[in-house]
Amino acid sequence: MLVQFLDYLPGMIMIFIFLVMMVLMYLRKISALLALPLMALLFSLVGIVDYSQFFHIMAKEMGWAAFHTFCLHGGIGAALVLGLAVLAGRQLVKVHIVVLGCLVILGGLILLNFEAIGRLLSLAVIGKLLGAAQAHEIVDTVIHDGALKLHDAYTVAIFGGILAVLVREKKIAETFIKYAAELAGDNPFVVGMVMMFVTFVLFTTLGGLGAIIMVGTIILPIMLSLGIPALVAAGIFLVGICAGGTFNPGNWALYESSLGIAREKVQTFALLIIVLYLVTGMIFIGLNLLTRRRRHYWSVASKARLEEPARRAPLISLLSPVIPIILVFKLTNFSNLFSYIKGYALWLDQAIEIFTRFATFWDLNIGAWDFIPAFIAGLAFCLITTWEKDNIKILTKSAIEGAESVMPAVLLMFGIGMLLQAVRHPDVSVHLTPIVKQFIPSGPLLYIIGFGLCAPLALYRGPLNIWGLGLGIAALFLDSGRLSAPLVMGVFMSVGAIQGVCDPTNTHNVWIASYLSEDVIRIMKKMLPFIWVLAFAGLFVSSLIFYKDFTPHQKSALTSQDAPASQIISSSHPTGVSTQMEYLPDSSRI
Repeated sequence: MLVQFLDYLPGMIMIFIFLVMMVLMYLRKISALLALPLMALLFSLVGIVDYSQFFHIMAKEMGWAAFHTFCLHGGIGAALVLGLAVLAGRQLVKVHIVVLGCLVILGGLILLNFEAIGRLLSLAVIGKLLGAAQAHEIVDTVIHDGALKLHDAYTVAIFGGILAVLVREKKIAETFIKYAAELAGDNPFVVGMVMMFVTFVLFTTLGGLGAIIMVGTIILPIMLSLGIPALVAAGIFLVGICAGGTFNPGNWALYESSLGIAREKVQTFALLIIVLYLVTGMIFIGLNLLTRRRRHYWSVASKARLEEPARRAPLISLLSPVIPIILVFKLTNFSNLFSYIKGYALWLDQAIEIFTRFATFWDLNIGAWDFIPAFIAGLAFCLITTWEKDNIKILTKSAIEGAESVMPAVLLMFGIGMLLQAVRHPDVSVHLTPIVKQFIPSGPLLYIIGFGLCAPLALYRGPLNIWGLGLGIAALFLDSGRLSAPLVMGVFMSVGAIQGVCDPTNTHNVWIASYLSEDVIRIMKKMLPFIWVLAFAGLFVSSLIFYKDFTPHQKSALTSQDAPASQIISSSHPTGVSTQMEYLPDSSRI
């Protein structure tokens, strides 16, 4: 019993750390900027450090009696420090008293164990202790590599910020909003619906943080100009992104290759989840805009029409934020979508063939640019079409202000990368194995209720986040024999909605919050009730569709070769994370 408890203990500690940090961030007791790297460090200390070897070295060098005394004094000191922290949290003692108390406790611990501690102060012993603590592994792999992990994402964010500021300085954004307001009218509900469906269509083929920045700098200001609150605009945009990403065939490959599911099953369930996304989005828009439109938005929209800008940008310059979108488009993605409707008519097949040839020519010779060159092209087009003698000064100012505008998002991405490195580390994820195996449901009702209630574990790179610990957990589900591969897909695609729309560690959530000058946690709070219901609905649909093929304690065929789930997942996704966007249900999904 004791051995089994010790096997569970590291995983239980990590889950406890995860839940505590999630609650603290939700209650805004700690910022995500600090909580994410702290969580990464704590996960590393729990999972990576070899404590048995570490304490064995200490006991051997100190002597067992002195070691036991040291541990007793250390436990008492830790309890006193924890008590001071609780008192400080309740504002019963001043912070400087807590700091002084901690120093006194540390000094007392050293004095009481001075001789035993002195035996550890040789270079050889310190080297052994650092080796057992895996100090280099934590510093290099988690902290250093983690801070650089999302370098593509935050570099793209900087270039996107530069273009956004330049478009603002050149009055292009203002002119664009005026034209959009004139064409769209003064009904925020209609505009919100249109923007959601436009975003959905675009992201059936687009993907990545760069694409989100390109589209967001156009769509978000339009919604704001009609008086749609920033939180609502963010929610509309996020639902459209994730609905489109779910329909993106490129994202189906994750479930096909890693879970060994036939494309037809993935496609069928994805289409049903898309319907749930769009219905949820319409309900969200209706509850937030339709009933309150006249009371909150009518005067704002009227004012926007009456106030003419002193100067409007040239009409052709309005293409500046659109140019990058055009250049990054991969038309072969559209041709892949059209392939599903082949065979219905001869003329349709011929049209698809012509488009496929043109798409191939476009991607090879004209389009399919990377994001940074596309943003540079947009900057150049903007400068040329709005040429003036102060262009260099304006561009320099835009570069500085653009970088400053996305710096909160960049700093948060450092922590996201560290957390990703920690949760994907084999020595961390392996400790969750014995715990997860105990909580795999074996019936439809438990499947819906259990995974539905646990759906928030998809947040903050948690166990149900397929871009965090999720792929490893999926392997455990499959290897247990209690859930078939389609049922596992149903879990992660359903609860993945919470990750895609609400997760504050998504790079796209971070950028949207930064662009709107909003708190990423407030966006999560706004959207979580709606998307949580969507997750329950998705699990219900999954149980209806896939449980007929499910036989308890019998594993489904994972591939034609019947390879183990863990082998399939590790071979098809060595890192488990895409570097473009978190959940396009992610690159994101990072």
